[in-house]
Order: sequence, then structure tokens, then C-alpha cells
Amino acid sequence: MAQRHKDLLNAAVRLFQQHGFHATSIEDITRSCGISKGAFYKHFDSKEAMILELLQRYYDEIFTEADRYAEALTHAPLLKLKKKITIELEKSMEYQSFLYALMTEFPPHEKGAIPELLNRIYHDHHKWHVNAILEAFGSDAKKYTKDLTIMMEGIIHSYMMAIIWRGADLSPEKLGAFVVDCLYVIVANREQLLPVMPVYSNSKHHQETMLADMKHELDTLCLELNNKTEKTIAETKDIQALEMLIDELEQGYPREFLIDALLQQLYRRPNLKNRLRKTLTAWEMWKGD
Repeated sequence: MAQRHKDLLNAAVRLFQQHGFHATSIEDITRSCGISKGAFYKHFDSKEAMILELLQRYYDEIFTEADRYAEALTHAPLLKLKKKITIELEKSMEYQSFLYALMTEFPPHEKGAIPELLNRIYHDHHKWHVNAILEAFGSDAKKYTKDLTIMMEGIIHSYMMAIIWRGADLSPEKLGAFVVDCLYVIVANREQLLPVMPVYSNSKHHQETMLADMKHELDTLCLELNNKTEKTIAETKDIQALEMLIDELEQGYPREFLIDALLQQLYRRPNLKNRLRKTLTAWEMWKGD
């Protein structure tokens, strides 16, 4: 059953890339896999549900694979960022026709489940970029985080357009290195620059709102883990760490060393990385310089 599910997704990607989403029918997909149309509904409620799963799979592959390969480069932050960008480019090139069809057939201003998921994924992807830049450059980048993130995303997007529209034959590895080198030059000369985008607010109200948002995210995750009927020893320890985090965030002045240690401990868990990315980024911004 799992293999058939995967076969249907792979066939759909291929057909969507060849003919577009609207021109590809469920019958086209099932015919490609040699199964009946009725069998399709054992796996997906609709074609839209399949597209939503494909979208989520694409971005999960980027996040998971990039984080996994970069894990060994903990003590080489710039190489870690290069690896993350390289994998993002490799996956984008692999799915380039799929992404092109998405851009043309599901504009961001439209209503519906697919544009809404695209918008949500875009924000998660942006937070992932913010966190990657903070990891690579540390406190040197905090004043310019918004600008650096926008520039990095703009460069990646523009080169992807050159690949998709003009068929440019570019090496993801060389391009990833070039993007990071450009960012490094900017950060190295930061004293000569003023940030264009507003610096993240340090007002008391904003700080309290950020802490409340982080606590809400952690509360939700902790509840999900607690609701599991069977828990491993590792999951029980994760719940304890989450509860300590939540308690500490409720304090007026949370201890940074404790939050740092607990977040890093939890972030090493493969099953928690994606869920904690938003919280980790928010925490780095809350701490400021």
C-alpha cells in the first residue's frame, strides 16, 4: 500500500510537470500506474489532496535533507549554510517544472487550500532562511537579518528563474558557494552599511508577544506528544524538556542559557526539527545583540 501511494505521487509529479495541474486528470495518473480510478481514492480524497501532499513532501525534503547533511558541519557555519543552499537548489531544479506549474496555475492571491498552503510554506521557508543566516553569521548579522534574508532569497529566486525560463545550466554547488560568499562580503563590511528593512522591535510589548507566541507553539507540540498512547523513553524526555521550556518562558526574564540548552537539545531530534524551527528563530530574534 505504501509503495502504491508513493508510485501515485511520483506519477503525478511527472504528469503535472508535463501537462500542468488542471490538464492532468485522476484517470491520467491512475492509467500511468496501471490501476483503476477507484483505487486512487484509497490513497487520496481528491486531486487537490494529492497536490497538497506533493507540496508538503517537496518542502519537507528540502528541510530534512538540508538539516541532515549540514548536521556534521556544526563547527563550520559558513560551509553549513552553503550546504543548505546547495540542497535547496538541487531540490528546486529536480522539481523545476512542478514549481513552474504551481506559479502559473495557483497565483498567491487566489483563494483555496493550495494557495493557502503555498503561503504558509513560504513563511516557514522564510523562517528557515532567517535561522540559517543567524546560525552562519551569529550576532554580526542580527541587525541586518531581514535584509540578508531578502537578498539571499532574491538571488536564489533569480537564478532559479534563469534555470526555468532560459534553461541556464548552473551547478547548485557553485551557486550555493557564490550566494554565501556574497553574504559574507556584506557582513564583513557591515559597518559601512545601514539596514534598509526595519530592525526587529525591542519594545517591551513586542518582546512579550514573541515570548507568548513561542510558548503557544511549544504548548501545542507538548500536547501532541502527551496525547500519544505509547511513548518511547526519548519522547518522555522530550516532553520533560518542553515543559521546562514552557515554565521558563512564563518567567518575566527567562534565563537565556537554559532556553538555549533546551532548544538545542530538542532541535537535535529529527522528528522535532521542523516543528521547532519557528521557535528557534523567534528566540534568536528575541535575544537580540
